[in-house]
Amino acid sequence: MLKFITRCGCEYQHQRQQYLSKDMIRFQFDSLRKRMSTVLEFDVDDEEHLEHGYPKRLHSKGAAEAIIDSCTHYLND
Repeated sequence: MLKFITRCGCEYQHQRQQYLSKDMIRFQFDSLRKRMSTVLEFDVDDEEHLEHGYPKRLHSKGAAEAIIDSCTHYLND
């Protein structure tokens, strides 16, 4: 994945520094949960990263059915 990102001209190390310096909570991959998640918390004054006024963002990857089944709400633009 990193090789692909590099070929696309994106500097992933800059992205890592930018987001790893933020407060984050990580949930490692768990075979029972069938997913892993990371919660990023942004400054309320950082308009660039706020979506719909929420200062937190959840990134999850794993089995689509496990992720969808765990959702109670979603935002659809």
